[in-house]
Amino acid sequence: MLMKKGFQKFAIVLLAAAFFAPLTKLTAQTTVLGSLDFDPAKNGFSFKNYANNYNTWKDDISTEDLIRMFGARAICKAGSNARNCVAHASTRKWVEERLKQMEIGHCEGIAVTCFRFNSGLPFKGKRGLSQFQPAAKSIFELKFDQTIQNYISYYWITQVLPEIKERTEKTAVEGPVAIVRRLADSMKNRDDTYLLGLRKYDPSNGRISDGHAVAPFKVEDTGKQYKIHVYDNNFPGVTRYLYVNKTPAEEWFYATKGDGKFDYTGRKSTRTLDITATSWRDGLCFGSSFEKDFSATTGCGETLWSGRRAYDDSLFRNASFSQAADGEHAEFFLTDEGDMLVVNEGGRRIGYDPRSNRYYREIPGGKATVLNGGLGLNVPNYTVPFDESDGDFTIVFSGKYLDDKSDFDFVYSAPGFTVGFEGIVLSPDEILIATISYDGQEISFTASADGETPDIFYAFDSDDDQQASYITEVGGVELTAAKTLAFDFDFENGKLFMADDDGNEDEYDIELIRINADGTEQIYEKNDVDIGKTDKYEMNFGDWNGKDPMCFKDDDDGDGFDDEECEAPQ
Repeated sequence: MLMKKGFQKFAIVLLAAAFFAPLTKLTAQTTVLGSLDFDPAKNGFSFKNYANNYNTWKDDISTEDLIRMFGARAICKAGSNARNCVAHASTRKWVEERLKQMEIGHCEGIAVTCFRFNSGLPFKGKRGLSQFQPAAKSIFELKFDQTIQNYISYYWITQVLPEIKERTEKTAVEGPVAIVRRLADSMKNRDDTYLLGLRKYDPSNGRISDGHAVAPFKVEDTGKQYKIHVYDNNFPGVTRYLYVNKTPAEEWFYATKGDGKFDYTGRKSTRTLDITATSWRDGLCFGSSFEKDFSATTGCGETLWSGRRAYDDSLFRNASFSQAADGEHAEFFLTDEGDMLVVNEGGRRIGYDPRSNRYYREIPGGKATVLNGGLGLNVPNYTVPFDESDGDFTIVFSGKYLDDKSDFDFVYSAPGFTVGFEGIVLSPDEILIATISYDGQEISFTASADGETPDIFYAFDSDDDQQASYITEVGGVELTAAKTLAFDFDFENGKLFMADDDGNEDEYDIELIRINADGTEQIYEKNDVDIGKTDKYEMNFGDWNGKDPMCFKDDDDGDGFDDEECEAPQ
């Protein structure tokens, strides 16, 4: 006998409630297993977790910061330090998109930074509070300024790096009780600090969302549960609590709202609770997706953990570091809320498939990460080995879990390039489709409704740093529903091809920046490019001398561009 739809939903709610039911009877006797000298009203920040709603967010990460993370040879086309570095095109676009991504909130960076202040660790040569702000007598008294924003953003961005992600994921596999023990021991030994990462889990389809990071500073054994005292930067100045059951399932619970309901819940099998050591984020050169020579990770900043070892370095010794060890890897990520599915040419998937309402991790070596922002936004971030056998990728953007429209960028970054779309507008329950080639040169976007399409961007670097690098952005095109806009950035031959199949004549807005090895730049900018009767254009940027008009060709007879003459848009 079939159940009615409403009754099915009721049954699912009951199942979820039973799955995450907390223990209700606790013993009155408690034992402190470990604690830090930490009070959120003194050692936490006075300001709340924040989005990119300040005028200076684009300056939160500098070239100096990137050199400290990845090394000068990975970042610089020319030069070797922050004063003379000419950053690669792919680097510039990657960090710009990562800064946009911080719109989801800065909880990860805030939690790390307060622990670093409390431990007396330096940042860019500054150590004590007085060196940051002379009037501040405690962390709570620090004012929110550009220096603090830079500090927070630097450590926020480390969460996206494979060397950090793999160690953190290993703790999630170990489970909540092992996490409690590691926290308690580190607090007793005073040899490291850890932030606590938590995510929401949907048992109906395995969806993991809403990453958040808090700073744990005390662990108690209450008998049948562990009680972890935390500083949650969404609630400055107060202590909040996360609970872990000692049952075999190791359920855990955390409430972020004032109604007393646990909105973050999980168990060992969900792998939604993890920890990340403060010491893991310093003292090594990280590998980047856009880096063309992974062996060139030299010249990073000094070891900043003052020579102290981590409490348990087994996570260093035993982690596989699949992307880091092999060097070349690729990233797919969004800058704001939405779900994403990446499908390689062989049909293997990573991410959320709206057709089956399931999450997949089928691409070998692929990692799916929900970033910690803390403002309740789900922003996917996938890392896969950079493997030519994957072929072209199909990207599916889904608004199934959106309450309102979302406006985000899509980024594909791999050795030597960072490419994607700016300004994808996704509505609740809407599905959008894009394709992108393995080498990043060919991109297409299919519209689901009439209207303006997102801009596309390319940032490409040559294998030879003496050759020019390019950042290109093209927009202004409107499509009818189900029609496709396609681009091919032929980097080797210096040509950009643009086409759409909606039958209407469109006008393209184009900006191209050429970055020379000596640091000089030449910019071409032209709006409303319209040179022919069709929307099949070739732009020859390789032969452009930086001064004269750019050469465009229009394939008005449909037989290619070889027989066409150059035209300069007016």
